[in-house]
Amino acid sequence: MNECFSQLSQFSKGLAKVLGFEGEEEEAAGDLPPVVKKNNTFIDWRVISGFRFILACYVMFMHIGSNKSWGAFNNLRGWPWHVHVFFTLGGFSLVAPMNPVIPKKFKYFVARFMAMYPMYIVALIFVFANLLVSCRPSTFRPQFHYDAQPDDLYINGNEEEGVGPLFCEGTPATPNSYWASLFLTLVVYLFGVAITPVWVLSWWMGYYFWFSAMYYQCLMIFPAMYNVLFKWRSKTRFYVKLLIGLILLNFFILLLTWFLFETGPGYNLIDDSGNKEGELHNQVGLGWYLFSPFWMLYFVMGSCAAFLYDAYRPAEKSNKRVWGYVADGCTLIMLAWGIAIVSILFVR
Repeated sequence: MNECFSQLSQFSKGLAKVLGFEGEEEEAAGDLPPVVKKNNTFIDWRVISGFRFILACYVMFMHIGSNKSWGAFNNLRGWPWHVHVFFTLGGFSLVAPMNPVIPKKFKYFVARFMAMYPMYIVALIFVFANLLVSCRPSTFRPQFHYDAQPDDLYINGNEEEGVGPLFCEGTPATPNSYWASLFLTLVVYLFGVAITPVWVLSWWMGYYFWFSAMYYQCLMIFPAMYNVLFKWRSKTRFYVKLLIGLILLNFFILLLTWFLFETGPGYNLIDDSGNKEGELHNQVGLGWYLFSPFWMLYFVMGSCAAFLYDAYRPAEKSNKRVWGYVADGCTLIMLAWGIAIVSILFVR
């Protein structure tokens, strides 16, 4: 059977050559080689896939185990660079093939969205079933807290009285209604819009859905953004300046946010005694975290990086080995920075 398919493959390649259809697009079908040359741009997808694997491992590290279970390595949780890079790679990967401009923008978005939506729905079904284990009308508490309360784990906060039953609270928008909270949560997640300001209407269902919601927003702007950036294709200096500007904008946004809220009260200052000094801290923190334009900025950076790569084409330069050393140098710097962060605890 394998020999038969092999002969058919050779016949189709020979026929394509005779008819004049053989070319770059042939590589896009069948067995895709790890290093693809499309539109005269070399892309080594093995490197990108390997990098994504490292980022996925970092995601697991961030969400598995308690804050004390990793010892000094827990310091790395204060440096969550992986999510930013995921969005950057998303923009780079969509732009890298350098397809023509996108005439039907909405149709493009729908096609991309529907390709991912079935898996999203499967995940939503499992997570929703898990939610109903602890969150039912009989276990609903008509209140809402941003932080854990003394009696959340133990009855009346007393370990001697035993472990308390599973329960759930309402959403910030509907703290007193179980059915309103449930209905609005389903609507928000079915449409993939767990973003600011809609997050106040829903329960938190999982990090996967947050990332998906942000990525859907990026897909919404991609067709228009791609068409605009495509006008300056092959303009190396333009993309260098644009990337520098975007990086500086990102730095300014982070710096401004830090100085505005560094003296804010901690989120653990909320309790039943009426002390709600930390409520604003929670609202701003979560609202900023789920603010899609902030993550779109990294997506745009990745898209610009792909256009810059296409314009400069380092793989075709005589000094291409130098750019390999630059990439390795960036990796070593990130590794050294991570080691330094882990070592802080030992120095103290």
